[in-house]
Amino acid sequence: MNVEAEILGLQLRMQALEAQPCPGSVITAIGAAVVVMTAEVTEARFESIKTLSALAADVEDLRRRTNEHLQRDKPTWYDTLQNDLNALRLKLDRLLEKDGA
Repeated sequence: MNVEAEILGLQLRMQALEAQPCPGSVITAIGAAVVVMTAEVTEARFESIKTLSALAADVEDLRRRTNEHLQRDKPTWYDTLQNDLNALRLKLDRLLEKDGA
């Protein structure tokens, strides 16, 4: 297709668009719908952020209470076991250092 035919086709399409009744009202309706949709998305985003913040606070509270519960109710032998494991870890580190040196 040559350039003149393309230009003529574009001119005909422009004339058809200009001949449509009240294109401004269609554009206005679309603009209004976009504004409403933007407001709804913004509100949904705000509600999601608020819900996630509340959920984060609840999780943090649960974590704190669980930690307090575990600290309060841990068996008396737990500290002894932890100390023995730490001593064993230190001995193992020293043995590995001797072996590697």
